[in-house]
Amino acid sequence: MSRVFRHWLLDLDGVVYVGDAPLPGAPEAVETLRRRGCRVRFLTNDPLPTRAAAAARLERYGIPAEAKDMVTSGWATARTLRGRGLERVAVIGSDGLREEIAAAGLALVSDDSAEALVVGCDDGIGYADLRLGVRLLHRGAAFVATNADAVFPTPEGPAPATGAIVAALRYASGREAEVIGKPSPAMFEAALEGAPREAAVMVGDTPATDIAGARRAGIAAVLVAADGASPGLPPELRPDRVVRGLAELLADG
Repeated sequence: MSRVFRHWLLDLDGVVYVGDAPLPGAPEAVETLRRRGCRVRFLTNDPLPTRAAAAARLERYGIPAEAKDMVTSGWATARTLRGRGLERVAVIGSDGLREEIAAAGLALVSDDSAEALVVGCDDGIGYADLRLGVRLLHRGAAFVATNADAVFPTPEGPAPATGAIVAALRYASGREAEVIGKPSPAMFEAALEGAPREAAVMVGDTPATDIAGARRAGIAAVLVAADGASPGLPPELRPDRVVRGLAELLADG
């Protein structure tokens, strides 16, 4: 497949690494793609880190990466808001998300002057944040979510993710959030940077975000599944190919 596709979009957790370690063969697969002249971009719905921090994590796993190689939902959200001419933004989320918003030239505020409310995820989110968010939404601020993932995995079990925070704000305000992360087209447009759709492929482990997003973006999709199968998926979530990992995907040349 690497001889056909020149633009590769790789999900991180579950494709490149799991927990605190790279998946077997992942660093070598990325190196192979680059050696063949392919452009590789890494996509994550995780809104906590900056692009620089996400790249540094790959470096620790033996995968050379720079901030420009990373497409996080936080960065894509900042990019989208800047493109719409918004200037004042309130953030419920991590310091990394705030850094990305500020780096896009947007003013971080926590009062009624906010034109948009951006919601991410962070252990420090509390009731005061929810009160601020509900107030801003009732006053008409745009409601933007970095992603809609309900939970994320931890060693102790699933933990509430951005989608859980968004759900609380939606229930209290009666407003629906615009979601920027996968499967939203905004995330894929940021990653493709004008690359021809027929030359691009998304590799991910979650049909509802990775495969659905690829289908909406009009690009090929590969699902990484431990058993190498994807039974019972509806057409909009069905990948072009199923593999057990990146190493298997590139084994056929």
